[in-house]
Amino acid sequence: MLHSNNAARIRLLLHLKQLSTVVDSTMVTYLDLQSPKYSTLNPLKKVPAMLDASGNALFESYVIMQYIEDKFKFGHSTGAMAEAEDGGAASCERNLMADSPEKRAFVELLVRVHDLYIASPNCSQPNFSHTQGAMYLAPKVTPHCTPERVMKRETRAAKVAELWKQLSWLELQASKGGPYLAGDVLTHADLTWFPTATFMEFMLPHCFGWDCPVTSGTQFPSLTAWYSHLLTNEDIIFKTVRDDIYNFWGAKEKEGQFQSIVEETHDQTFKWRYP
Repeated sequence: MLHSNNAARIRLLLHLKQLSTVVDSTMVTYLDLQSPKYSTLNPLKKVPAMLDASGNALFESYVIMQYIEDKFKFGHSTGAMAEAEDGGAASCERNLMADSPEKRAFVELLVRVHDLYIASPNCSQPNFSHTQGAMYLAPKVTPHCTPERVMKRETRAAKVAELWKQLSWLELQASKGGPYLAGDVLTHADLTWFPTATFMEFMLPHCFGWDCPVTSGTQFPSLTAWYSHLLTNEDIIFKTVRDDIYNFWGAKEKEGQFQSIVEETHDQTFKWRYP
């Protein structure tokens, strides 16, 4: 899906490793996700999903990214590209893995925090939602929100608090070096957090009145510098992905998707704006 943050990180990876023409990609819609055909790829009916070289179905972004890295290896010590298992090799492959066990562990931690505490509900039953869902899942059934995705007010408030908590932690990590999240090299951590940061760029100010956490520089100066660096100094794919996601949610705002969420924040029994 064009607007999915978890799908976008795969898109970034394929482009940066010059694999976009090696791996076939298909855009799908919400209706496609409900089809029996798609459920054979991902029984959770979410994106992304992938068929590996043997025809086995893979899902979860982290797993797909690790498979792509393993399938198209990079020689860390020499900078030479290794051939893929089937003998083919991608041209001009870029190393997006850190070059020491300690740095790789730190990258894994950054990715793990994103996946566990921001982007996954860790439960496939109705009305269980990821933390990021607080920004766009409605408090009632609407044309944009089905009954099984409706979010209770107290749940939303708790998840908004979690967004602040994890962004504060990420800011601390980013402040230790730069210009990337894990220091001086672009890694999976940047690819993972960047599309989600675009969600936050649009929705946290629009829904909850926050100063934008990745553009304003007021509360998260290191994250603002990181986000700006990717947009202005890295491959154009970052701006393309940002615009795809931001413009999608902009169109949804005009359709009224966020109206019921904004109305819910009028209840000052709960805290919505941070700090």
